[in-house]
Amino acid sequence: CFNRIIKLGGGHSNDTDKRNADSVIRKLFKAFDSNGNGIVDSRELASGISVLCSGSRDDKIQAAFALYDLNNDGFISLNEMTRYLTSVFRVLYEANKSTENQIGVPAAELGKITAEQAFLDCDLNHDGRLSYDEFKKWYLKSGSAF
Repeated sequence: CFNRIIKLGGGHSNDTDKRNADSVIRKLFKAFDSNGNGIVDSRELASGISVLCSGSRDDKIQAAFALYDLNNDGFISLNEMTRYLTSVFRVLYEANKSTENQIGVPAAELGKITAEQAFLDCDLNHDGRLSYDEFKKWYLKSGSAF
């Protein structure tokens, strides 16, 4: 993924490409360092950046699920889903500054609202967690750009 960011034109990278990639990475870091302490949660950053990476939809679904199945129990909790979606929305807002104004809510609030709706729609057995199949159903249903 990071090679793809650096090789913006698909060809050999040059100094301009490297400066552009550095600028993108710095902006993303700043977006995720919400308290300004110079530390970013690697899972949140990885999930956010995943929207910029190439790969099949199935690859992205598997990667997102694996990132947030923190205890490897095969399920994602509402809190984990909220963290995942908040990370994705932070990147989308950073990529297009007018998006937040158009939507009208901060990334964290949108992540919470969207996660709650995902659980309402896709937690088929109402156990308060999403299995991989339930997560995949939500992802595909959402027509996701995630």
